[in-house]
Amino acid sequence: MRMLICTLMLLITITGFTQTVEPPYEAGLWYGFKQAAVSYTFDDNTPNQFAIALPMFNEFDFNMTLFIVTDSNWEYAADWDILEQAAAQGHEIASHTVTHTSLKGMGDELQDIELKDSQETIEAHISNPKCITIAYPFCDVPKRSIFEKYYIAGRICSGSIIPSTPRDFMNISSIICGEERNFNNVSNFISRAESAVKSNGWCVYLLHGIDDDGGWSPVLSDTLRETLNYFKVHPDSFWVETFGNVVRYIKERDALSVSELSVQDDHIQIQVTDTLDNTIFNVPVTLRRPFPEGWLSATAEQNGQSVETRIVEIDAIKYVQFDAVPDAGDVVLQKSNETTIHRLHGLMDSAPALLKHYPNPFNPTATIQYRLIHNAHVRLSVYNLLGQEIRVLVDEEQSPGMYDALFNGADLASGIYFSKLFAQSENGQGHSTVQKMILSW
Repeated sequence: MRMLICTLMLLITITGFTQTVEPPYEAGLWYGFKQAAVSYTFDDNTPNQFAIALPMFNEFDFNMTLFIVTDSNWEYAADWDILEQAAAQGHEIASHTVTHTSLKGMGDELQDIELKDSQETIEAHISNPKCITIAYPFCDVPKRSIFEKYYIAGRICSGSIIPSTPRDFMNISSIICGEERNFNNVSNFISRAESAVKSNGWCVYLLHGIDDDGGWSPVLSDTLRETLNYFKVHPDSFWVETFGNVVRYIKERDALSVSELSVQDDHIQIQVTDTLDNTIFNVPVTLRRPFPEGWLSATAEQNGQSVETRIVEIDAIKYVQFDAVPDAGDVVLQKSNETTIHRLHGLMDSAPALLKHYPNPFNPTATIQYRLIHNAHVRLSVYNLLGQEIRVLVDEEQSPGMYDALFNGADLASGIYFSKLFAQSENGQGHSTVQKMILSW
């Protein structure tokens, strides 16, 4: 039986929403049709969350959630400049209330202040995205009517794996990590994540201190690194993403509507919508459909912008897989004649790919890894934020295989740069892909 067969749901009501995904389309239970979601959430603003964890997550190209205490008198006062930079890198800055006090038994007015003022303080300092999730101090849940005025999800600490659609978004479980709970080695982390794979669920880790930074129930940075490496080398199984983005994906997926507007010999126009607030719910959902008869490959775009596609084969059926943001414009699949494909872990991928930069952030050198699946003329360049090409690392004919290119930014200022891989095959078709790099002095 194909994995995730239940993800194609027609007129199924889930948590108050109706998903209408018309055949032959399927929506991924998790982003990229991964088997499980994993979120690392950090509480209390402890120093090594920023000095050690943040650079480590950037290096592995994973996003984390930082639940922030906003009171300036808190023991670990928020450094808003660092938090703004972290948000720009894709990490979530979310609420851990104003004063880190227990909400249990607190009057409605004081609860409202703790939830509202924390959110407003974060949004006053963090330009984007919105603060839409909260971790309750001591896992004491506030009054529902107050919570629902400000947040779409709240984290508790019951220690269980979360189903693909939580029963109550106000009570999302997490697993307390570290010395205090004897959850401080790599096998602890991996075993819980593998449990999530078995149930196609969501594993949320709750961390505080790292090494000797003074935070409660510390976890060793070496342990953290090994767990991230485990997820990096198992990309088909785990989607590592922020707490808030996983919630967004679930709610979008469960409210999704996908239908074909027109089908032509060389292209298909698709409508992807939901009924949610687009200012909050704006993450891509992964879709796929079998190739129409006579199609060998396909490209995709949404609202006129190119969308990366992947060709996958499941039970001898070839699919085109792509991401789409609901309500962000129609998706157009265009027939392509590219016939060269590459099998990888049972999947087929027709495009060359930038795989990773390491380390990232880098200082001053970084290795850029990429893969070719057919003979091509390759140009690998580095651009600045103004779109100016500042370095050409590769410009030559290359054969299929894995490649590493070294980039030295010793003469450049700190900031964000982009690597661009352009590969033109022997039949004249070209494909480009871009990734972000961060130089930090």
